[in-house]
Amino acid sequence: MAFFGGTSFGGLFGPAQQQTFRPQIVGIDTSLIALSVDAKITQRQLSLLTPEQRSAYNFSDRGDAVIPPWQLPEESKTLNQQIREVRQLTKFIDLKANDLDGVDDADKKATFALYKALNNLRVLAEYASQNSTSASSLSRLNDQFQQGLAEVRDFLSTADLQKLDLFLGDKQYKTEATTRLGKNGTESNGTLITNDPNAAITGLVGNEVFTVSITKSGVTDDIQIDLSGVTGTLSLNNIKDYINTQIEALTAIDDQGAEYIKHGTRFDVRRDGESGRYSLQIDGTITEEVQLSAAVTTPTLYVASAVSQLDDDFAVTSRITEINGLDATLTVDDTTSFAGIDYEATAVKEQVAEQKEDDLDPKIAGLRDKLLADAKADVTGTTGSDTVDATDNELSITNVNTDYQVNSDTKASRVAVDSEGGIYVVGTSEGSFGHQLNTASGEDVFLTKFDTEGNVVFSRLLGVAGDADAYGITVDSEDNVIVVGKTDSALSTSDVIDSTDAFVTKISKRGDEVFRYQLDTFGESAAYSVAVDSNNDIFVGGYTKSAISSTSGFSGGQDALVLKLSGADGSLQDSAVFGTAGNDVVKGIAVDGNDNLVVATEQSGNAVVYRLDSTNLADTSNSLDFGSLGTGGSIQSIAIDNLNNDVYIAGVTTNASLDAGGTASVVGTAAGGFEGFVSALSMNGQTNLKAESTTYLSTSGTDRINDVVVVDQVVYVAGSTAGTLSGETSRGSVDAFVARVDGKTGALQDMEQYGEGLSKSAVGGLAFTTKGNSVLETLGLPTGTIAIDQTLDVQTQTSAKVGDYFYISIDGGTKKKITLSEGDTFDDLKRKLRIAGFGKISVDVSSTAEGDKLKISTLDDGVSVDLLPGNGDRDLLERIGLEPGKLLPKNEVFGLGEDEEKDGTDPDNLGGAFGLGLKGELHIKDKATAKYVLGLFDGAISSVQRAFRSLEYNPLKALIQEGKSSTQGQVPAHLQAQLANFQTGLARLQSGASSPSLSLFV
Repeated sequence: MAFFGGTSFGGLFGPAQQQTFRPQIVGIDTSLIALSVDAKITQRQLSLLTPEQRSAYNFSDRGDAVIPPWQLPEESKTLNQQIREVRQLTKFIDLKANDLDGVDDADKKATFALYKALNNLRVLAEYASQNSTSASSLSRLNDQFQQGLAEVRDFLSTADLQKLDLFLGDKQYKTEATTRLGKNGTESNGTLITNDPNAAITGLVGNEVFTVSITKSGVTDDIQIDLSGVTGTLSLNNIKDYINTQIEALTAIDDQGAEYIKHGTRFDVRRDGESGRYSLQIDGTITEEVQLSAAVTTPTLYVASAVSQLDDDFAVTSRITEINGLDATLTVDDTTSFAGIDYEATAVKEQVAEQKEDDLDPKIAGLRDKLLADAKADVTGTTGSDTVDATDNELSITNVNTDYQVNSDTKASRVAVDSEGGIYVVGTSEGSFGHQLNTASGEDVFLTKFDTEGNVVFSRLLGVAGDADAYGITVDSEDNVIVVGKTDSALSTSDVIDSTDAFVTKISKRGDEVFRYQLDTFGESAAYSVAVDSNNDIFVGGYTKSAISSTSGFSGGQDALVLKLSGADGSLQDSAVFGTAGNDVVKGIAVDGNDNLVVATEQSGNAVVYRLDSTNLADTSNSLDFGSLGTGGSIQSIAIDNLNNDVYIAGVTTNASLDAGGTASVVGTAAGGFEGFVSALSMNGQTNLKAESTTYLSTSGTDRINDVVVVDQVVYVAGSTAGTLSGETSRGSVDAFVARVDGKTGALQDMEQYGEGLSKSAVGGLAFTTKGNSVLETLGLPTGTIAIDQTLDVQTQTSAKVGDYFYISIDGGTKKKITLSEGDTFDDLKRKLRIAGFGKISVDVSSTAEGDKLKISTLDDGVSVDLLPGNGDRDLLERIGLEPGKLLPKNEVFGLGEDEEKDGTDPDNLGGAFGLGLKGELHIKDKATAKYVLGLFDGAISSVQRAFRSLEYNPLKALIQEGKSSTQGQVPAHLQAQLANFQTGLARLQSGASSPSLSLFV
């Protein structure tokens, strides 16, 4: 009989191991018992078999049999010994391993390779679940666990198997896209503002005025709401009635001469059932667009930042902080926090929690449910503040968690505001946003639009497969938003060169992509800054590490890069590459009143500002060098004051004399180390640049200014500090700050430092708007367009791009390509799938509360379906949330249950379909989840063993399951019982031997 991997222990151990391996038996070898039991079963059943069955099983000669690895004797090893061996692995799936040499059958080799991989992953999970394992080790263990799980996943999707169908999750006959295509609503809720809808609203005087603009069939009616006309108390109910009266007063005459009320939009008051508070509600219609604007508003700053906790268990989250009091004392007002979501980890977290509940004693579980019900009314947000104890039953529920959401690191980098007050935040995240599924192996770029009340209007992902960064954002005169950055992925089918490229994408205020541009060159490039001219054409600044055309030139290192794109279609209109033999990069770009450019450049470590003629970008003759930025210094932003012909650059420096060679005044003192700075230049006439001042913002810690804006010679900067600003209070290890600077003198006028305890705040961007606080905010209503109707197609509502694709194969036949075209909905994909499926699959699109969903399923006629992913950056399956893999015929999935599977009982139908049950984004980053995952891997290993057993014909088991012999009638009951006991004992012993933590050898 051949052992697994060879004819002796030499296939299992190297020469040195063969010399030293001397197992001491202190118990019993389960494989020997298995052979003994099998022999007894064989002896008792021989008389029940026909000659043909005996011949098929070949009892007399089993020399070609292969013993599976879980039945071989093992050296007893502690968990610490096992984990040391696993930590040394470089791969988990290795079909060329020496101990697989003697296995020629592809299906058996697959089960053995999978068993080894799952066993090693199980060791990682078991070690991670131990109380003695340090928290600092979990991250490293999880990194290797993810590597191994990815190898298993890839192997299952590519293995060429003959008799087996192996699934990482469950075997299934249908699959459903996890994303939806959204649904446009006509109802919009304001912010909750009061506990009594009939009480006077705090903050209202009674003379406030705002406008409700309703657009229908291209015609807009502006309805003025003057609160002095409200009868009685300025309460929600009275204000609602007054607004509706004003809307209803606008009438028209129909074709029959009858008068009718023009608009169907109405205001209402809603009560939030959870908090009991009230707000205004706008009930619109699908034919009317509503816009709100206030007669009097105050200017506001918005600061975008990323906050990381000193405890690494928490994800980095982003903040939008509203700053008011711009002409007096700067004050932090509202803060909105947000982050991308790890949907798969969220599902696992919920499953872990459910598993814990299932493990509770039924009596305790009943008590738990009652306590949860009692506490539910007091739970707010995601965490309740009440504590409920039941010490008699050893149950304690503290801060009842009603939400299993797992956030992903999300870092806001820039912010911009449109003409209506809409707030656009751009940055990078590892998580998903709504229907936008993040498929990046690194980080993807997100763009989220908020209204003035902090409500999400829409979110979009760039949709990369690899990695991307966002560095710049601006808004044009039509409220389109333009985002620039770099990526290593193809953003369109026109990208053919594999490199890291600068990109530009333009998104409308409704969330539709207008265009995307990618600089496809052999050298690395990036876009750091962006500005638009009076024609809405786009200017981009950054760097390149190669020539971008045959005429662009290149000086070496990285050169400064300027691009001009058409605002209409994103086509390249002009470009310039310039610099020194060192590293040069454009970090800020602005357009002056004549549509010419002012460009802030890091040039071989110096801060150099250029004026460029927009019709001749290559002319760099007009420049001003402020001096060295010092080691680690950088320019972060530029702002231009076209009313006064002034320019301001800001960033971080270690140079205490950043004064343009002594020609600029210095305000403030550099305390040493990294200092935030803002430098002022005047544009003397239309050509010359003159240095005016440099203002330092400095503490004893590290200080940075990351963005700057200017309004009529009043300069606002935002950044981060690890120290304490003058007159301020430090809160976290690194705090955010905003400051106001006199643009004429450079004098610091006011500062506001803010942050969170035990955290670091990394400020990314700063934006100014005149659409700040107003009566609308007091009423809990946003400024601007309400409930924007979005385009509900696949490209807009998901992270998929036109040209993304996947394949479908029916019963292993020819692959048919399913490609996303512009404007495609799920109905269009349904049509394409049905054509490719030749009518042999079922494809349905149905409506849900979150929009259309897509479902693919097989029919009950023995036909299977393979869903195969597109290549790399173009995979459509992943971006719409469809799992690649095989869909079995419906009747196979709903055939025999797991307990009834006839493993190896039909010589003409060996093998079968087996699911490992490893679905979702599994991880071992915490002990509770590791314990849950450990249980999943025990089940997966058992499934692999059953898959192996299904490959070999076992007529004895067939007889037991059939309960009769074709030649001698019914098997006696007592013999059936004995045989069943043998089989049960054998299964238990074999199962015990499969666990690496159980060994009968030392």
